[in-house]
Amino acid sequence: MARTELEPKKQKRKAKKRKHGSSDDEVANKSLIVEQQQAEQTDTQQAEEEQAPRKGKASKRRQQQEISAIKEKRSKQTNDSKEEENEVVVEEGGDLPTAEQLEEAAKPENSNAVVTVRQKKKQKHLQRLEAQKDQSADKEAKRNEEYLRKWRDNRQDWKFEKLRQISIQQTAFDEQKLSEDIWGIALEYLASSKGAAKAILTKLAEDVIQELDQKCDQLGEDCGLERQTIVESTRYQRARNLLQSFD
Repeated sequence: MARTELEPKKQKRKAKKRKHGSSDDEVANKSLIVEQQQAEQTDTQQAEEEQAPRKGKASKRRQQQEISAIKEKRSKQTNDSKEEENEVVVEEGGDLPTAEQLEEAAKPENSNAVVTVRQKKKQKHLQRLEAQKDQSADKEAKRNEEYLRKWRDNRQDWKFEKLRQISIQQTAFDEQKLSEDIWGIALEYLASSKGAAKAILTKLAEDVIQELDQKCDQLGEDCGLERQTIVESTRYQRARNLLQSFD
């Protein structure tokens, strides 16, 4: 009886040992997997750390290349500007002028002999501005003429414009800006001015007459013809006619 009772206990102990053996294997396998994962993570981290400085170096190289390219462009621009300043355009001959030629060109009578590139550009710019002024002046004269003709011929459709009135007042004594053909209408229109507009016109006409009278006084009695030309000039006669129309 004692043997039979002991046998099942031994079997149970053996079974327990088998269980413990199987769990140890599983733990070992798991630990191996964890170690492999950790090793992979460390490898990836090391690879990233190795690539990071490479990327940083590449970005620094790019920045340095961009900075050097910008510096080269700036140096080229400054060199080009210096070359333009030093360039000289000579009207006759293609060689650069000597010191003697430059001294000769500095004289007033030879001021146009040597012209730099910058001066040439300025001259062209001034010519363009003058051309634009002339065009705008022609347009202004045409608008004033249309305004005056409409005032005389079609008073019902005519409308008062302050800008037109100011323009006509300022150009009344200038034959180039207000032609002789339209002066009769302009005189009739300006003579109808009242209040502040009349005072402005009176002041303008008196200033013109005073200016021309001073020129006549400076000429003296010996310059009768020149004085006569001043008195018979369009400015003088128009200013005089305008003042007489206000009386």
